[in-house]
Amino acid sequence: MSHFSKIKTSITDLGVLKKTITDLGFHYKTSLSNPNEVSSELIDHKDTLFIYDIGLNKNDLPACSFEWQSGQYLIIVDFLLWNLEIDFNYFMDRLLQQYAYNTVIDQGSFQGFHRVEENILSNGSISLTLQRF
Repeated sequence: MSHFSKIKTSITDLGVLKKTITDLGFHYKTSLSNPNEVSSELIDHKDTLFIYDIGLNKNDLPACSFEWQSGQYLIIVDFLLWNLEIDFNYFMDRLLQQYAYNTVIDQGSFQGFHRVEENILSNGSISLTLQRF
């Protein structure tokens, strides 16, 4: 019996989320949450992302999905069907770290900053130096 868990995140930027998924070695498929809904503002339409492991082909089932709700993306996962070879908590830690990294790079670039130095520390954190030219 499947039981889906919805986990709140602080993820709000779809473009950064897509880049993050790709950076972590996964691929995704998108689906509009309400494709038949007519709206004058397309910005109200948020994609649902279905996340797949590139190395797995288990009936082409997604490992998890991200659904827009109340101003942020929720991760939807069925722990009984979790088919990745990594622990879910490790996946979430890496996802949130990479999302934060991509957000800093994206916003820094938007404001005229460029990455000049990056180091991965022994505890797994990332030291990043940006500079405006």
